[in-house]
Amino acid sequence: MAHPDELAALDLYSVWTTAPDLREVFDPFSFEQRMAAYRLMIDNTNPADRFGADNRHNPLWGLMFQHQWQFRTGRLGASARRDGRIDPDAPWGYGNYTLCVVPWLGAVAAGVVPALPVADPPTRSRFRYAVGGTAPAELVDAVADWRAYFTLVDGSGQADPEPARMALWKAHKTCLDVVVDAIADIDAAPWPELEITFLRGWCRMVDYLWAAAWPTDFGFMTAHGLDVLPESLLATPEDVRALPDRTRRNVANVLRLATTPKWRYRLNLALWRRVMRTREARERVLPLLDAVFDPRPDNAAQRRRLLGYLLRP
Repeated sequence: MAHPDELAALDLYSVWTTAPDLREVFDPFSFEQRMAAYRLMIDNTNPADRFGADNRHNPLWGLMFQHQWQFRTGRLGASARRDGRIDPDAPWGYGNYTLCVVPWLGAVAAGVVPALPVADPPTRSRFRYAVGGTAPAELVDAVADWRAYFTLVDGSGQADPEPARMALWKAHKTCLDVVVDAIADIDAAPWPELEITFLRGWCRMVDYLWAAAWPTDFGFMTAHGLDVLPESLLATPEDVRALPDRTRRNVANVLRLATTPKWRYRLNLALWRRVMRTREARERVLPLLDAVFDPRPDNAAQRRRLLGYLLRP
């Protein structure tokens, strides 16, 4: 795990230390059990200190931080904060399912975690989940990509973290492509329409992070990933305007992505992927992403750098 003093300062610490061990069954509609699954996957993917003695370089930390944010901000359903039960109809909860249970099934296939029974959804839902421990057809490829990720990190002692990040983001992308289709035309109710628009935009923003093999280890997340998302549901434009400056700018970019015509979004993403072809560009992802989404006089040099990477043979 990451350094105890660093972890203890975060709200993640409580669930990290209290989530029950998974022994007989994995119930993915329990917030604590999803977090226990993440903890086990993090613990079991650090053979010979591959991600450091305290496992701080493990790229799975990003998924755990994201799920903690969803829980803290009420995005997993009305009952989640009360009794830890995730609503099968919660769009954010479904999105996280594909990034928790699907990785778990891949880890099982790779022999990294035990083959525990996975509980079926407790009620009917507008989303499709694993039944009898078998993923629905649209998520089979995602399970295979996660198996490839866990096979890579379980058998590799290499110090370079980027191959693992790239394999993780490939699997992540395969999952979110399914989520994008599932939420494309859903009725937002009982969730605010603006919140579902934000989720759709966030899926598109994650495509930019995927192309850059965005770091998701403990250090990067605590330095750059904990104050960029809204701490409450978004129901009205006033909710956006009331956010802290950095969060408000990020949310505005995400909402803008959500409403960008599909052809324009695909073109822009293709250009960004070309920029991110080289490791040199990926290592500069923070200022380059800022230049793409928030062009200002003070980042003009980064925009010129973007053009250079774009035009490079």
